[in-house]
Amino acid sequence: MTSRRDFLKVTGAAGAGLVLGLHLEAKPQPGEAAKTAFHPNAFLAIRPDGTAQITVPKVEMGQGVRTALPLVLAEELDLDWSRIEVVNAHPGPDFKDLGTGGSRSVGATWIPLRKAGAAAREMLKAAAAATWQVSADQCRTEKGFVLGPGGKKLSYGALVEEAAKLPVPKDPPLKKSADYHLLGKRTPRFDGPAIVTGKATFGLDVRRPGQRFAAVLRCPVPGGKPKAWDEARAKAVRGVKAVAEVPTGIAVIAESTWAAFKGREALAATVTWNEGPHKDFNSRDLEARMRAALDGPADTARQLGDAPAVLKTSPRRIESEYFFPFQAHATMEPMNATAQVHEDGADLWLGTQDPNETQERAAKALGLKTEQVKVDVVLLGGGFGRRLGTDFSREAIHVAKAAGGGPIQVVWSREDDFGHDLFHPATLHRMQAGLDGSGGIAAWSHRIAGPAILRSWLEGTKAPGQTQAETNGASDIPYDIPALDVAFAEVEAPMPLGWWRAVEIVPNVFARECFVDEVAHALGKDALQLRLDWLGQRGRVKVGRHEVDIARLRRVLELAATKADWGRKLPAGHGLGLACHAYDGRTYAAEVAEVSVAKGQLRIHKVTCAVDCGLVVNPAGLEAQVEGGIAWGLSALFTQITWEKGRAMQTSYQDFPLLRLPDMPLIETHVVTSAETPSGMGEPPVPVAIPAVLNAIFAATGKRIRRLPLEDGLI
Repeated sequence: MTSRRDFLKVTGAAGAGLVLGLHLEAKPQPGEAAKTAFHPNAFLAIRPDGTAQITVPKVEMGQGVRTALPLVLAEELDLDWSRIEVVNAHPGPDFKDLGTGGSRSVGATWIPLRKAGAAAREMLKAAAAATWQVSADQCRTEKGFVLGPGGKKLSYGALVEEAAKLPVPKDPPLKKSADYHLLGKRTPRFDGPAIVTGKATFGLDVRRPGQRFAAVLRCPVPGGKPKAWDEARAKAVRGVKAVAEVPTGIAVIAESTWAAFKGREALAATVTWNEGPHKDFNSRDLEARMRAALDGPADTARQLGDAPAVLKTSPRRIESEYFFPFQAHATMEPMNATAQVHEDGADLWLGTQDPNETQERAAKALGLKTEQVKVDVVLLGGGFGRRLGTDFSREAIHVAKAAGGGPIQVVWSREDDFGHDLFHPATLHRMQAGLDGSGGIAAWSHRIAGPAILRSWLEGTKAPGQTQAETNGASDIPYDIPALDVAFAEVEAPMPLGWWRAVEIVPNVFARECFVDEVAHALGKDALQLRLDWLGQRGRVKVGRHEVDIARLRRVLELAATKADWGRKLPAGHGLGLACHAYDGRTYAAEVAEVSVAKGQLRIHKVTCAVDCGLVVNPAGLEAQVEGGIAWGLSALFTQITWEKGRAMQTSYQDFPLLRLPDMPLIETHVVTSAETPSGMGEPPVPVAIPAVLNAIFAATGKRIRRLPLEDGLI
């Protein structure tokens, strides 16, 4: 994993009158642009006609940052939302960390964007005050204008030249939430019209002069290499121009994607592979090693008291094992990148969640300086953590170089995406609870075995934070338990691994929250009341590497239960289940699922979700993220990647069945009003959806599901 860079350490913007750094220092720049636009910082430019251009410092992959982040700046600056243009930031000295993941986009940029807008506002007010020869305190801003005493009014566009001459305020006053006009209001997606009309540019839409297309034939066993092939078979296909060996396989270069795919198909019939040392790898052997690891040495993530000793002496002990399978990202837009290599450097056009790392890795692959590689970020047709990887962009660079410079667009097929994903690893969980003589919880043990994402990401290196990362969602269990033991036993596996939407929290919360229900049932207690009892009335508490506000977690749990009418009488075969989690101690989510099971067939009727993510920037965006996150979590009930002879066995949506529209339940979203700093919403609804449904299945049928996936939706 790349180290996270300091956010937006801004050092300059070419052609600007003023540049606003992270600490709001003024840095005058020469050039004619200063006379035609007010460009006080890397985020903002205002033209003489009053239109404002906002540069978004995070990547848009459907989560709505190209709407939410401009709203934050526009609110502080009192911009006219109808006169805003939005552009993507590019990696460089102004933007040193465009990485987008972990549901951190709004939280990470909240203060920098507000300060940027507030500083520009104060400069425009000062320019108007100087023009009118009044005090700046007598001026205010409103929808793209500065208003002064006696009905005076000047547009921002009329003030850009004078404002650009002024010093940038170091600590501009920020608005109070009571004065917000844009934030908290339902705002349609900025990109919505362009996306639904096909005008938006995704990676697959990129077209450059002289562009060709390529498909790479890769060994079906990750890490394998070609031994021999007949490139004449590929060249015989109409439209194929060249065949070249690259580090990831054999590239077929053609006039069109179709010709490249057909040429690759012809080539595949001739190739023999050196499948490498992992050609016999399979899921059964890995799971056997994982089960053995549960009894072997492990790295402790969190320990309170002596849980093993308490478990041995507890009057009653409950133990269960949970299994979560390998998962693929299955983005709707397959991996692709367009690359060009020339004498002075290289250019990339693609959808990536980490433009800076993409730039650095491409430069390293070509032996160039970082600044010699230009990265143009377009919209992503799904990320979910997959496009944090740079494998597909580096491959495109190698193909372009082998093809004489490009531009070349390398396109992956759906089968490529499934067979050569950065997979989310399988994990095996041993859960143990010791109960005291009065029916209370005395000890809790959660032991996890499986491959480590960080080791794969760092190409074989064990990261210092690996244990905490792999136990996230387990080591930060928020319940008040006197003796606690959470540990991770690493079991190495050969395939490349990567983060998935909501990362390790998904399997860990799946096992944790299902097991909480098991304990409640064993004690004869209501699952909601047990959780509330275990949470207690504590304030902010340190749990593992996170700090959790127990009152906020209780609030969402109680709200979801109230809105779902928890405890009501249901028809036979129906059940309610719930789960909750404090995502990284930032966002609090609880869900109640209502399901029915008839003749073994599961139907998920409704999911009631309550969230507390601090101040809500855009309620419409929040609801979309809740619904998308729940759909993602519910899909994981039915999907898996299995391995045989070193190969991923699932190759399409047919055998990796994502949730379809007819199966989507009614989703009801309830938001706790909060003045806390905004936190993320892309991932927090995901982990709790799975245990909520599985707990509801138990309520409906009396059958406990501890292993995923549910085959064909049958119980």
